[in-house]
Amino acid sequence: MRDLILQLSKSSIYSTKPIFNADFDTRILKQTAAAHNDPASWLDSLTVYCAMRLAAGYYGPTNRYGTISLSGAVSQAGLSWTGEAHSAVTDAVMTARVVNNIAGYWRDLQCEMNDDAGSEPA
Repeated sequence: MRDLILQLSKSSIYSTKPIFNADFDTRILKQTAAAHNDPASWLDSLTVYCAMRLAAGYYGPTNRYGTISLSGAVSQAGLSWTGEAHSAVTDAVMTARVVNNIAGYWRDLQCEMNDDAGSEPA
């Protein structure tokens, strides 16, 4: 467990981490660390981006909380599940695929806007 925490803390310093339900997951990480008498101070310096809020903004919210489930975002992105839902690895992979799908659309829009900027008005 200590080795895993050390790896996470070192990798977290240098980049933003997309987490599907960032508020919930970081709270659980802090609670788990506290239960093992680990201050987990590195969690306070972690830069995270909530992929759930990104997906809800892109695909639209699907519940009364204004968010979307990971399975809903996967479905809206037209992706297929690989692995068992609610396992850490599968959820991380599917979160990355959803974020990549949204980023691909954004990239396409940027290319379109750049193409339109160079063309003559009709």
